Amino acid sequence: MDRRTGRRRLIVPALALLLLLVLTRTSLAQLDATPAAGTWAGWLSVLADGIKVFEAAAVLFGVSQIWLGRGERREAEARAAGLARKAANFQAWQVINSAQGKGGSGGRVDALADLIANDVSLAGVKLDGAWLEKARLDGGHLREASFESANLSGASLRGADLQDANLTRVTLVAADLRGASLRGALLREALLSTADLRDADLHGVQGWESITSLTY
Repeated sequence: MDRRTGRRRLIVPALALLLLLVLTRTSLAQLDATPAAGTWAGWLSVLADGIKVFEAAAVLFGVSQIWLGRGERREAEARAAGLARKAANFQAWQVINSAQGKGGSGGRVDALADLIANDVSLAGVKLDGAWLEKARLDGGHLREASFESANLSGASLRGADLQDANLTRVTLVAADLRGASLRGALLREALLSTADLRDADLHGVQGWESITSLTY
């Protein structure tokens, strides 16, 4: 807790104490001005007023603590969310790395989607031979990634950065590559039947002469 926060926390209790003193003095002045001054009834009246003031001060103090603590709660929630995101990213990377060089999905479809959702760069990731059918990789940072012989049939790569990626013998049948950057990517023997390449950046694409299929 910094000095500024500490000062803010002291302001409300000080104001509450000041209010208590003012109201108590007012009650005593009223007591002196009444015929019942110095009697038990008068003192009980002052005591009752004092209790009311104390209750009001307690409520004011409680509300102030809730109000002043809202910033700390937000910071704590933000820190907890950040730690949870880091833990999720670490687990996703573990899934991807442990499945490296193996066939099948190995949980990589969900892991990749989670990392992209958290805006984590996947530049240079190795996904050779992976089964990533219908994977959601929109907007992914996949520059220089390797998808050699991977199955990306029906995958969504809209707006993805695949610059200089290795897409040798990759299956991109019915894949959505709209607006994707394939600048300098290697597409040797790739399968691109029914793939949607509208607005894709194809400058400097390599191996396009040996693309296996580009129908429809």
